[in-house]
Amino acid sequence: MSQTMTAGENRFVFVCPMYNASAYVGQMLASVVGQSYKNWRIVLIDDVSSAEEVKRERDIILSWKLLLNEAGPWAYTGLEQKISVIWNTEKKWEVANVLTGINMCEDDDIICRLDADDWLTELDALTYLNALYNQSGADALWTAHRWGFTDKNISGPLPPDADPYKHPWVSSHLKTFRKRLLNGVNDENYRGEDGNYIRRAGDQAVMLPALHNATKWGFVPRCFYHYTIRDVPETYQTPDARFQRDEALFLRARGYVT
Repeated sequence: MSQTMTAGENRFVFVCPMYNASAYVGQMLASVVGQSYKNWRIVLIDDVSSAEEVKRERDIILSWKLLLNEAGPWAYTGLEQKISVIWNTEKKWEVANVLTGINMCEDDDIICRLDADDWLTELDALTYLNALYNQSGADALWTAHRWGFTDKNISGPLPPDADPYKHPWVSSHLKTFRKRLLNGVNDENYRGEDGNYIRRAGDQAVMLPALHNATKWGFVPRCFYHYTIRDVPETYQTPDARFQRDEALFLRARGYVT
């Protein structure tokens, strides 16, 4: 299924960090490969998973490449260029990994943040988003999502005159934006109080600067994203959860760094 790029056809690039994600990465790939819209790429970045997990992840990714390069209705040409994989040898955490993927993109590419343990819930998601980008002139869009197999969703509209750093967080999954919005952004925006790259609050560390630089944004009230989470009280009481909360509070209190 090779496809020639035409006017109004945007390229979507999925930047997907993964860590011990072998149980989910196949479903994530299926949700992207099965899209009706074919002008996409995936950058997968493994952040030092266990040896057993890396082996399973490699096997799953390779099996998709082999399947999709065979003749038949699922065949693609140039799939090696559509699915890129980086295997870290040192732990970098979310933001550093996401920035690595973003820096592999062109200015007009539309970055899509998709974790390797999540997946798209509609096979027409990119077709729909491509049309919205073209019709609206927006340079950042995000969609509704679901927490596991429930109707929970924390995304919603952001007023056009709002300060993204001061408004409550509504720009969650599926987060998409033009890569050029992060060109020239001060690297301090991605770092926490200790001077290191943000580890846990990566969604806000990357999306807030993009929204700050956007000329027009919009919320898509359709569920395009499955967020894998165990939504129980103890999930939010772990040291990691408290650390993530504190990172997000710091980012918002500091605001955009010029």
